Amino acid sequence: MLGRKFVDKYLELSRSKDSFLCVGVDPATADMRDKFTIPLDFIEEKGEAGALKEFCLNTIEAVTPFAPIIKPNAQFLVYTLGFEGLKEIADKIHEGDSLALLDIKLSDIGSTIDAGLYWIDRLGFDAVTFSPFPGYENGVDAVYKWSEEKQKGIFALCRMSNPGTNDYQSREMDGEKFYKRLARDAFEHGSNGYVVGCTASEELKEIREIIGEDSLILSPGLGAQGGDPEIALRYGTNNNGEGLIVSSSRSINFAFESLGLGFERYAEAAAQIAKKKRDELNAIRKKLGKS
Repeated sequence: MLGRKFVDKYLELSRSKDSFLCVGVDPATADMRDKFTIPLDFIEEKGEAGALKEFCLNTIEAVTPFAPIIKPNAQFLVYTLGFEGLKEIADKIHEGDSLALLDIKLSDIGSTIDAGLYWIDRLGFDAVTFSPFPGYENGVDAVYKWSEEKQKGIFALCRMSNPGTNDYQSREMDGEKFYKRLARDAFEHGSNGYVVGCTASEELKEIREIIGEDSLILSPGLGAQGGDPEIALRYGTNNNGEGLIVSSSRSINFAFESLGLGFERYAEAAAQIAKKKRDELNAIRKKLGKS
């Protein structure tokens, strides 16, 4: 397995914070969707980039005590915040003694991926998500090389959390489900992380069997997407009850909405729900006898 230092650091932080919760950072404005949004009056007061950055920084500061890893979503941030804004976000995550995972889903030829990884490293991120779909040679071989040289985390997309994932990822290729082929190829090349939706049960079990005990599974979809944490924990953890990172974004970022609080209390609400989710996950793990 490549990038062993990243995995060891994650396990150290997970144990010290008694948490395997990942908080995604996905800030959206009111003209992007109907709910889970930053109010327009806050954007008018701070300016679009200023409002998004302040919201992210305050949310990160509030939730890092309960999450060993924070996952900013590049699609929500890169177009507005640029290099300096993203660097501030990575720095803020590290201030809270958490790891910074850029959810960017790299997928291109090797030279293009190399360019992206150069800047991602300069930004200070500890890990990335990527798609194995381009293939290895002059493709995602760049990701594996980066992981080993820089001791970074790399999370290979295998089976995502949205319903449309079945269009391709659950089809058969050479007599095997495509998500299993993706996981097997990534494992053989040394990936230290895999993305398997919290909404998938059998798939989590199958992929854990392929990748063994040491690698990490990032399981998004807890909360707004309806992922079942008990199923994720039952099938996604290793024999020590570790190795699974359960990710939640909207339900934590915008917890003030579900709690019926004013927007001015968004950071407080995010911390409250992050702690609640962490404690619930720990209770489930204990119930399953995996702690």
